[in-house]
Amino acid sequence: MNDIRICEQISFLRRQKGITQETLARHFGVTNQTVSKWESGQCYPDIQLVTQIADYFGISVDELMGHTPAASLEALCLTLKKYFTDLPEAKCFDEAYRLAAQLHEIVISAGYKRQICWKEKDYAKGCSGTWGLSAWSDTEGQAVREGNVILFADNRAWNKKKKTEIRKNACMLELFGDEKVLKVLFALQELTTGEPDRYASAEEIAKAVRMETADTEKILSELPVSVQEGQEERYRIEESAAWIPAILAMIH
Repeated sequence: MNDIRICEQISFLRRQKGITQETLARHFGVTNQTVSKWESGQCYPDIQLVTQIADYFGISVDELMGHTPAASLEALCLTLKKYFTDLPEAKCFDEAYRLAAQLHEIVISAGYKRQICWKEKDYAKGCSGTWGLSAWSDTEGQAVREGNVILFADNRAWNKKKKTEIRKNACMLELFGDEKVLKVLFALQELTTGEPDRYASAEEIAKAVRMETADTEKILSELPVSVQEGQEERYRIEESAAWIPAILAMIH
């Protein structure tokens, strides 16, 4: 039953019904610890109990086993969790990105209740990373897609910015407002992207942007980069800042 994920189904159905583990345990004549172990996947209900559990929640055994389509957002999230758990690690990002593209279309069309200005796409197939610009904004938030970037912002989570945060934002904008800095940043991105172990030398970057190596090194000293030391220092964008080029590329 490990592949069936009955543990997640029981946990979801119990919470959906609004009952405690104690209430469920009392109904089936088992201990609270037993229900807790069902839901954590440490053990599974006896086979004779499976039908009784399904009847208790008013669903089929297939649904309890996770074989039927999701009937709610929470169930859909569980289905997605199972799908990605079973998916090879190398495929996770690509398929998550395709889902994000689908969600963007859902938001733009208000759940396919409004017309969209492009032909509906099968995001499970074909090229998913090429796009023009499409944006949606409402009181709830914004959704923007351009090039290889899909961005969602929830206005309800917006907090008033502190002075220190504004100061940091201003410093970052001042840094990236310099054309030479952007040239170096984008060149570094182009030279290293797609290769997790690839570092570029200041000389390589300087050649790509047609600048003096010394000027390039000075700019690199101000950027959020990881440095590989050796006979010559080599650079790549720091992992925690790897998203910055993609966001900056959206701004025009």
